[in-house]
Amino acid sequence: MEGKSPYEYIPAFNASLFLSANEDDVRKAINSKYPAGTVLPSKVNDDEAEDELRIAFDFDGVIADDESETVFKDGSLPTFHRHEVANAHIPHQPGPLADLFQKLSFMQKLEDKEQEKDRNYKRIIRTSIVTARNAPSHERVITTLEHWGVSANEIFFLGGMKKDRILTRLKPHMFFDDQRSHLESEAGDIPMVHVPFGIANVNETESFDTTQ
Repeated sequence: MEGKSPYEYIPAFNASLFLSANEDDVRKAINSKYPAGTVLPSKVNDDEAEDELRIAFDFDGVIADDESETVFKDGSLPTFHRHEVANAHIPHQPGPLADLFQKLSFMQKLEDKEQEKDRNYKRIIRTSIVTARNAPSHERVITTLEHWGVSANEIFFLGGMKKDRILTRLKPHMFFDDQRSHLESEAGDIPMVHVPFGIANVNETESFDTTQ
């Protein structure tokens, strides 16, 4: 590519994820409505003997759109909870990594069939959702996943708990979040990916398109 960004070729390859350490390239991809994330620096010791691939996602602004985050930013926590309770039966619109999550879920369903054929089959993919939501706003997450026909192996509703307390135990090979403040760990050994999407990132650049 002679130093040019390859993100414009995402649809040509039918890609569900564009990863780069170049934040400007990633932001341009997101503004073009492509699935993308900025890989943040970390010190990770990869275990080559390990067969399992663990991928963790934030929910709002990553799997789902930023509708609820916008309500929270414009109001308060009680306002957010009232909005989510009132809309608990309405699924969210897809976020930037919804397609990736759905494809992983499809692959897990194929693994379900393999395990039905062979009880000794060892699963390869493990997905998790790690979100700052808690009751009663958790119900809309469940509604959304059920409406889409997808699921995760684990869902953590953390409320005010720091996400790295779960991530250090989960040890994902990738964790995607739209808020940089959530992409921190004391040891710095969790592979973090920033998804610069929606209201959580509106102040980071004047050129960010908040209508997507």
